[in-house]
Amino acid sequence: MWGGRMRRTLVRGIVCLLVAVAVAAASAAGLARAASTAPAGSPSPSPSTQAAVFPLASSDAPLLAVAGIPFKFRAEAFPLRELPIEERPGSGRHVTGRVDHGIHDADGVRMRVFHGKLYEFPRGQSAYGLANLNSYRISGDQFYLDRALAQADRLVSYHTEARGAWYFPTYPSRSRHGRNGEWIRAPYYSALSEGRVLEFFARLSEVTGLPKWRDAADHVFGAFLRPGPCSGPYVLDVDADGYYWLQEWPWPGMQPDDTFNGHNTSSYGLYEYYVVTHDERAAALFRGALTTVKHYLPSFRRPGWISCYCLLHRDTNANYHGMHIGQLLKLYKMTGTLLFARAADAFMSDYPRPRVRGGLRVEPGSYRAFHVDASGAVTGRRTVTVSSEATWRTSERKRLWPRSPICIRADSGPAEGWWLAERPGRVFLLGIAEQLNYAPARKLAVAGGQSPVAVQFDALGGVTARQRVDSGDGLTLRVDARAVIDGCARVRVSAGDLAGYWIQLRAGVRLI
Repeated sequence: MWGGRMRRTLVRGIVCLLVAVAVAAASAAGLARAASTAPAGSPSPSPSTQAAVFPLASSDAPLLAVAGIPFKFRAEAFPLRELPIEERPGSGRHVTGRVDHGIHDADGVRMRVFHGKLYEFPRGQSAYGLANLNSYRISGDQFYLDRALAQADRLVSYHTEARGAWYFPTYPSRSRHGRNGEWIRAPYYSALSEGRVLEFFARLSEVTGLPKWRDAADHVFGAFLRPGPCSGPYVLDVDADGYYWLQEWPWPGMQPDDTFNGHNTSSYGLYEYYVVTHDERAAALFRGALTTVKHYLPSFRRPGWISCYCLLHRDTNANYHGMHIGQLLKLYKMTGTLLFARAADAFMSDYPRPRVRGGLRVEPGSYRAFHVDASGAVTGRRTVTVSSEATWRTSERKRLWPRSPICIRADSGPAEGWWLAERPGRVFLLGIAEQLNYAPARKLAVAGGQSPVAVQFDALGGVTARQRVDSGDGLTLRVDARAVIDGCARVRVSAGDLAGYWIQLRAGVRLI
């Protein structure tokens, strides 16, 4: 096992070195590097579509010894914003349906089915419990609280205990990430489930005021104090460099894979437990989890492309990339730390969410169009000439290969089935794309002598009002959203006379 951890440290060191070299080379070579990695004959990225750049300096946080935590780990003093219940992860404005269309048993408890057999599903039960608690908070309907309590009672009924900590087994057996040779035999345990259950029990204790749910949350929190590998179940480890990892896939005899989404989601349980109980151990561990995110962000990011699912295999998955963006924004909301908001900006610029709805606007002119297969390989090239303004249907907008320009697929018209590179004001998606909402609001710095135009848009991207902004000797505005409109990156002003107006980001107008 010691040899495995030494190999893990070596692999991490090599990965970080390679990422640092790649980022430095990208900065130096610019468009030449993008062209060298793209299929022959492909368009080069324009400045408006380049991936955002933000500092990703590794954390040099000290090793901490915290009273009540039986191990040392690295943690920075991130501020923690104690959000009201309606703004925390697992909350929202949606009331779930009274009829449960998910897989559940006769008691209305969420289950997993495999080969026709029902299995307990701790992650699903806790997530559904949170959804019903949220519905109860909004509607006041006892029905939803009762259904949440049904999930909680079931979780308590089958937990496994180790040194006072509660763990929740998952079935059936499976292979990790679908990989041959990485078979995980049930029952298995995961920080992803553990974090969800901790979040659910802590929230339930707050909503009901019943001591039994605080007691349950305390037992689950104990699992976050037992790093592996150790005797019995475990769901976390402290790596050779002192970073605290919440492992979605921690298995004895198998190298930890350091899954990004699993670590982030699991940390929400620590945050919730801290907000409800003010237990300083939970605050310290949550800060440790955030420090791990900060330190390893350069290894997860792939500039101009999809982020890595985990550090061990470095596979990419567009769906999880979108999840990473949302998680970074949640971490920003919980801490107010700009690093996480800037990371979300960069991840979105690297690879925007592919699925869109709306029209593709093409202004008169001639444009290079590409046909690609499922792997992204170019299978055809042609020139599309448009004599008058055209609007075609589209459902997809994305990068086709690493560092390619962002392209939009025509689903109708003479270029149906072909991709055109996005060009601000020339080839663009109608309406708003890539919107990220910032809470708390961020600052927009407008340099002295600049006169940007603030614009109001309707839902389809139509201009409804314009107003020129005189920055004088310099101006700072509060903004609560960023989006791409008409192919241009813009931010939305959140306060003052310009509230609701969008301002384009450019030289002298930057988000800080």
